[in-house]
Amino acid sequence: MIRTVTGDVEGISGRILAHEHLQIDLSAQKGPANKVGADEEDAVVEDLRAAKAFGLAAVTDLSAPRWGRDPKALRRISERAGVKVVCAAGYYWDPFPEIALASSVEEIRDAMIAEIEEGADGTEIRCGVIKVGTAREPNEPAERLFKAAALASRATGAPVITHTSNTGQAQWHIRVLEAAGMDMTRVVISHMGAAKDISELLEVGRCGAFMGIDKVSFPKGPTNVELADLVRDACDRGLARQLILSSDVARRTMLSRYGGRGYPTVMRDFVPMLQGRGIPDATIETMLCDNPARMLTFAKRRD
Repeated sequence: MIRTVTGDVEGISGRILAHEHLQIDLSAQKGPANKVGADEEDAVVEDLRAAKAFGLAAVTDLSAPRWGRDPKALRRISERAGVKVVCAAGYYWDPFPEIALASSVEEIRDAMIAEIEEGADGTEIRCGVIKVGTAREPNEPAERLFKAAALASRATGAPVITHTSNTGQAQWHIRVLEAAGMDMTRVVISHMGAAKDISELLEVGRCGAFMGIDKVSFPKGPTNVELADLVRDACDRGLARQLILSSDVARRTMLSRYGGRGYPTVMRDFVPMLQGRGIPDATIETMLCDNPARMLTFAKRRD
């Protein structure tokens, strides 16, 4: 079962972008450009409809509460665009919200569980994934969030997607989640496209986690050429079933209407680059369809 903003579904057939933002507001810490909100809703729907022509079936919105997440808008966007949308529970980390600073692991766990089982932001719209992350260096509030995420995942079956501000934080993510009893095959360690070479992906991959190559066409960081080379090398080393491809659209100027490459970019621009590097179409579909669908499917509850 996959939990979407329009209800639970048995599965999703088609391509899935598992690390995106359809509504987000990071303007307080990153400036006014870092926002996709009500004014951009039509442009978001327009982009998603364009991406459907390239096989897009679903999107995971990884915006956190208090930082632009809007479950009602996500439902509207899903219905208008004809694309399934998964909403995220969890908390942002720069700065940490009050709940991370003042609450116990158990209280944070229970808040996450409530958003998954009852509804988010005072609605009946339930979340289908848990998002946590680290900025700069991991610290004690981050450890509480990660432990709570693992416990909420065990209680609900929801997967966990983490944010790394640099790939060196990945091993800390793995250690804390494993110590809390997390099944690492239910985890995505995001932003691993910033890895210096394939050895970093091999090291993270040993725990069984998925790895996000999720900043395709992003304005900063590795180029699409570098990302395509990394994906090729990872596939050559047997990691294809652990890779998640996405673009992390997180600001207005990344939408097609405002000059960006938009949500179609992974399928329209990046897939041909993978094909040009000799990656078989079946392997590409594994990364775009099978892997995110497996990741988003709720596991049997363990607590």
